[in-house]
Amino acid sequence: MTTILESEIQSVYLPSFIASTKAIFKTMLGLEITVQAFDKAETFQPGHDVSGIIGLAGAIEGTIVVSLDKEVAFAAAETFIGERPDSINGDILDLVGELANMIGGGAKDRLNTPGVILGLPTTVSGNDYRISFKPDVEIETVQFKSPSGSFTIQIAMRKPA
Repeated sequence: MTTILESEIQSVYLPSFIASTKAIFKTMLGLEITVQAFDKAETFQPGHDVSGIIGLAGAIEGTIVVSLDKEVAFAAAETFIGERPDSINGDILDLVGELANMIGGGAKDRLNTPGVILGLPTTVSGNDYRISFKPDVEIETVQFKSPSGSFTIQIAMRKPA
């Protein structure tokens, strides 16, 4: 496998994921979000309460992690299901998985790269969880702010050899 160059992640991949994230939050949740910061990461840092994880395979390989504070997840659930939960439950986990799926799918469409396959989403929650990436990937973190709180997208990508 070959690592995607940092400049390629920043110039090609990040804009696709940022645009997809903004579009999903605006059209599906009615929330205007802003990018707060970019950061190159060495590992996943669980700074939020719940994460949706989705993989890309084929022409581009990688993992996308969408991590939300519980207040952001609760606000999203209120929009989607019409009531605000008071804890992270099955509905929240399903919603976060679906957000990861929609963000990944939207970015995949924007990348317009034939042969990219989107996997099925997985979710995790709690106070102390870890998500491991393969050692030869570039990891970029994008921090977003919404009216309900903050969340991040981590993008760990590489091209097959």
